[in-house]
Parts: sequence; structure tokens; C-alpha cells
Amino acid sequence: MSAPRTLTFFGGAATTTGSMMLLEAAGARILLDAGLFQGNVVQAADKNRELPLDPSKVDAILLSSAALAAAGRTPQLVRHGFRGPVYTTPATRDCAAVLLAHAALELGTAGETLFGLDDVFATQQLGVAQPYKRPVYLRRNLVFEFAEAGHTLGSASIDLKTGEGGSHRIVYSGSIGRPGSTLFRDPAPNPGEVDTLIIGSPFAHLEHPTFEEARARLAAVIHDTIERGGLILVPATAVGPVQELVRTVQQLFHAGAIPEIPIWLDLPTPVALPTMLRLHPESLADAADAYAHESGAFDRSLLKYIPIGQPDFADTIVGPAIIVAPNETCDSGRSAHHLRRCLGDARHTIIFASFQEEGSVGRLLQDGAASVEFDGHQVERRATIETMTAYSGFADGEEMRRWIRALGGPVKRAFVVQGDDLAVAMMVTILREEGVRDVIVPRQGESFPF
Repeated sequence: MSAPRTLTFFGGAATTTGSMMLLEAAGARILLDAGLFQGNVVQAADKNRELPLDPSKVDAILLSSAALAAAGRTPQLVRHGFRGPVYTTPATRDCAAVLLAHAALELGTAGETLFGLDDVFATQQLGVAQPYKRPVYLRRNLVFEFAEAGHTLGSASIDLKTGEGGSHRIVYSGSIGRPGSTLFRDPAPNPGEVDTLIIGSPFAHLEHPTFEEARARLAAVIHDTIERGGLILVPATAVGPVQELVRTVQQLFHAGAIPEIPIWLDLPTPVALPTMLRLHPESLADAADAYAHESGAFDRSLLKYIPIGQPDFADTIVGPAIIVAPNETCDSGRSAHHLRRCLGDARHTIIFASFQEEGSVGRLLQDGAASVEFDGHQVERRATIETMTAYSGFADGEEMRRWIRALGGPVKRAFVVQGDDLAVAMMVTILREEGVRDVIVPRQGESFPF
């Protein structure tokens, strides 16, 4: 008699962040992602402190990307006893080394003790990098492989087979990106019948503008802000989807569509985006570009870095300039610092590209809040707020529909995760329109046999 198989949703259920699902199959306990909850600082901190399972009893972790919402709790699990392998793509392994170190430094500054740099280093020792489309046996009747997700450098959907002869196929979408990027490869799922699909998209309810339309809008926003002599703040993780936006600014400058404007990266560690990209041509739309020239994805023009250990230097930057700073929702980190000084000045512009979790500072501003609170002080909103989801790195509803169709089908059962109520409802609709009859919206802590 085969061992019982279950899926338990500890994160990413009824919320966009904190992605973490426990797969119990073939005698193994496997985590699909181990992400931090983000958004409202107090609520997220409470969720992150509470571990929903014993990490020492987890056999392996499979990460879909290096984003903190997918990978950010991995060092915390290591701190509390996890000692198994952490499987990633090669690019996700390297990006996670950077982003998890950023998170440890930021948490230390904020007085949090979820994990420290030592835990990040220990996590790196557990990393096992696997290329796309290379099967890895976790148990005799449990095998997985990564497929290109096209979201950011190294992102992957996770394709698992369990049961005798791989009789049950599970596909976890991870973070599916936008097709048509000139920077990253298009999403490319493995085709075939799917027994269990775990799928999410925070922008399933939207239709993104095309990249060309987004490029024209970005040029207009830059022109307007330059005329005001202001700063453009982009709250974003530097090793992430913001790479597409940075590249577009450089292209606009070289084409003469905008004046020269510096792009300041305010990071806890000095990591050059072009270097990270060049290390992993397997994730690029045109791999040969990595060795051909210094333009395109490897253009260093306009890029500048805040000196490490001199955070006050950032306060001396005056417009026109672009500042990219984590975290995405402006609830903490360097983006919150910059927002405090920029929000009350009508010269400046805030560009939100990433998804803004409900209750976060970014979401409040997107929804039209006249002021937001920082450290007990209200700051009135006078800066211009722009939302540019085309640069979020996430597929919209119709792009997700095309990804589902690329699976080839049929899909027998689907779990919808990683989205607010509107996005989840739309994804449910898309799945049913695509012929998936059994569609489930799991809640936090719910388990399902299969």
C-alpha cells in the first residue's frame, strides 16, 4: 500500500507573499518555496516569527525563484534545524546569495532576529543548483525538474512526478513572467497532462500594456520629473524584475528619447546587475549577448552605486535622478527611507512596478491615501504616484491563460495561490474557462490528499 500523499499550504494562500507549500509523497516531506511574508510591517513580522512546521523534519526545499516572497524564510528554517538540500536553478542560487544577505542586513538594522548572515552562509552550503529540464530523484517514486518561468533571472516552474512510474504529475507555476521580454526567455512549461496544478499570479485580474506602450509611458514620466527637477524612486529588489525597467531607461537614453539621468542603486551590498546577468546566459533571451558587447543587458551607463557603509550619502542626491531601493512595498528598508523624504515633495515621482500587498504603504498610496505613517509620523502625499505593472515581471491574466494552454492539458485539478481576492477570483475564472473543473482556493494551513 502506497504512503498517503498530501499538500499543505502554509503561505501564499489567500495572500501574495510567504509562498510555502509542504508536499508529502513517496515517504518524503518537501517544501515548495519558503518565502517571507511582506507588506504591513507588524502583521508580516508576526507571521514570519511563527514557524508552521518543524524544519528538522523537512527533507528538501525546492525554490522557484530568489525573491524574498519565495526564498526569504530559507535561512530561518536552517537556523531552526533544517539540514537538507535546497534545490534551485544555478541563477537562483547566485541571486539568493545576494538577496538573502540583503535581507539579513536589513533585518539586523530593524532589530529583527529571524536570521542573520551566518544563517545565510549556512543556507548557501546546502544549495544544490540544477539546470532546467534535468530530472532529479528525491525518492524512488518522486522526481522533479525545473522549467523556464521567464519571471526573472533563474526563475522556474517546478514539475514533479510521484507514484509508481510517475503516475501523478504536479506542476507548481512559481512566478510566471511575461512573454516578449527582450531580456529574459519566454516561459516554457513542459507540455502534457497535469493531475495537480498549483498556480498563482498577482496580476491575473489585469491586462498589462505592451512593452512598447510601457516604454513610451516611462519616457513621459521621466521627462515630466526631469522638468520638475525631481527624483524618481523605484521601490524594488535590485536583482529582480527591475532589470527590465533599468534596461529600458538605458535604451531610451541611447536612442535620444530622454536626457541623461543617473540610476542610483541603494543596496546593502555592492552587486552589479550586468555582472549577475553575464554569469547566467542560460536565462537570457539572447545568450550570445553575454559575450558579445557592453550594450543591451550589460550596459553599465547611467548606473551608479551608493557607497557601502555610507547610507547618508543617498540623502545628498538631488534630482533629476532615479533611485532604486528595496523593499518593494516601502514598509521598511531603504525604499521607506527615501519615501519619507520624497513623498511630501511635488517635484518627485514614485514608480510602483512590483505587486503591493494589501495593508502595505505602497498599496495605501496606490489606493489614493492622502498621507501615510512612518515611525508614528504622518507624511502627506504630494509626490506623483505611478503604477507600471508592465515592469513587474509577472504575467497578466491573458498571459497566464497562454501559459496554461502551453501545458497542453488536460489539467485535472488546480489550486490557486499568490494573489489578492480579485486576482484569485480571475484566475479561478480563467482555469474554468480553460476546462479545469476542480478548482480550489486553499486557505492558510489547509491540507489536501491526492
